[in-house]
Amino acid sequence: MALIDLCYRCPQCGHDPMSGEGDAAWCASCGIRIERSRGRLLLSLPGRDMPFQVNAADLCRRIDEHGGPITRATRDDGTVEYSARALISWRVSEQAVRYRGVLRGFAESMGSAIPGTITVDRERVHVDCGDRQAGSWRHLDLGAVQASSSSLQLSLPDDQLVQLRFLDDSPRRWETLMRRLIAEAYEGAGRGRVVEFQPRIVTRW
Repeated sequence: MALIDLCYRCPQCGHDPMSGEGDAAWCASCGIRIERSRGRLLLSLPGRDMPFQVNAADLCRRIDEHGGPITRATRDDGTVEYSARALISWRVSEQAVRYRGVLRGFAESMGSAIPGTITVDRERVHVDCGDRQAGSWRHLDLGAVQASSSSLQLSLPDDQLVQLRFLDDSPRRWETLMRRLIAEAYEGAGRGRVVEFQPRIVTRW
């Protein structure tokens, strides 16, 4: 995972987006630089000679305190809409995984990836890839949200699963954004507070 996927927004000043490549990310606004070296994260401040060590959890907390992904997704009129380009693939089959006769889970086979776009607003997620499976689904109808270092998977109605590999955006940004919008939709509909997003969405009163 490129460091820019973790630090999609500046943890120091909140500028969005950060710039970066590989194991380095930097802010064009305040000038901080974050590098990954031998398993450590080092943050350099302008005017300070020596970088100091930080941890990923603290960086994520500070990014969230600046609004995480929601401020960039919020338009001037207060509505939410955000899009990104992605390679989109759909689950074509699923096989049971057993160990010593015990079911341990399922291995999914994904179809060919198609270039397309994902867009969200406060109520729905829209997937457009020129494919017959492209469509629009309410946040309330999603079954799960799961992210890896390079992709995001959404469980859709009718046992569909879509995987998105972002071409120029952060999967962590999208995981955080989707979780927030889903949680808001569930609370707004009186369905309780979402406490789990994978392997399925679970609420608690």
